[in-house]
Amino acid sequence: MKYWDIEHRGPVIVAAYRNPPTNYLVADATAELAQLIEQWRDPAIRAVVLTGAVPERYITHYSVEELVVWGDDPAKLRQLAHGMIYGYHTLLRSLAYLDKPVVAALSGDTMGAGLELSLNCDIRVAQRGDYRIGFPEVALGILTGTGSQLLARIIGHGRALDFLLRSRTVTPQGALELGIVTELADNARARAVEVAEGLARQSAVSVVAAKRSIVRGANLPIEEGLRIEAEEWLKTIVTPEAMALMRDYVKQPFEARRAWIAEHGIPPAAGSATGA
Repeated sequence: MKYWDIEHRGPVIVAAYRNPPTNYLVADATAELAQLIEQWRDPAIRAVVLTGAVPERYITHYSVEELVVWGDDPAKLRQLAHGMIYGYHTLLRSLAYLDKPVVAALSGDTMGAGLELSLNCDIRVAQRGDYRIGFPEVALGILTGTGSQLLARIIGHGRALDFLLRSRTVTPQGALELGIVTELADNARARAVEVAEGLARQSAVSVVAAKRSIVRGANLPIEEGLRIEAEEWLKTIVTPEAMALMRDYVKQPFEARRAWIAEHGIPPAAGSATGA
C-alpha cells in the first residue's frame, strides 16, 4: 500500500495514513482503504485502529488541491462528482458496518474528510495537543460529504447545525465536550491500540451484536431497532462463551460482582478525560 502503513498486532490491525507533509486524503488513498476494509472482514481480525503515520498528523482533510484541479474542467468535474460522492458514501458505510470494532486515534488536525472518516469509526480517541477538529467546508463554499448526517446523530441537531454553518473547528478538549470524540489521551495511538486489544479479548459475538444494534438499529423507528437488537441478542445468548462468563459471574459473592464487571470490561485509561 502506498498510503497506508499496516501493522499486525495479533488480532488487531493498525492502519496508519501516510501522505507527507500534510497528510491530506486523496482519491487513490480511499481506493486503497476500500481494499483494506475487504481484507479486514477476515474473522481472524478482531479490531482495527485508524491513525496517522506522519508525526503530529492524522488525516488533515481531503486534498483541496485535487478538487481544484478537477474544477479546471467543469464538464469533467460534473461527470466525476456523482460517482465520487456516492462512492465515498459506500466506502464509509462499509467501514461503519464492518462487523468488528474500529477505533480512531486522532493525532493531529482532523477536519473535513478526516473527521468524516473518524465519525464512521466506533470509538474516537483524540490526542491532547494544539490542533483542530472540525468541518471547514462551508467556508470553502462546499458541503461535507457525510458529515452533516453523522454529526447530527452524534451531537444533536442544533449543535451540528451551528457547527457546520459556522465552519467551526475546536480543540481536542472542545471536541470531547461536544461528544465528537469519546476520550482524550497523551498518546492517541497507544491508547487506541490498548482499547482495541481489550475489545479483541471480549466475546466476538457479543461485540458484533452490540455494534450492529447501535449502528444499524439506532436510526430506525424504535420497533425496527428493537427487532434488530432482539435478533442480535438471540445470537449471543446461545454461545458457550456467554454461558461460561455468566456462570462465572453468578459464582461471585454479591459484593465482588461490581469488581468482576470492571475487570472484564475496558475501563478508561488512568487519569484520562472521558467526558463521564
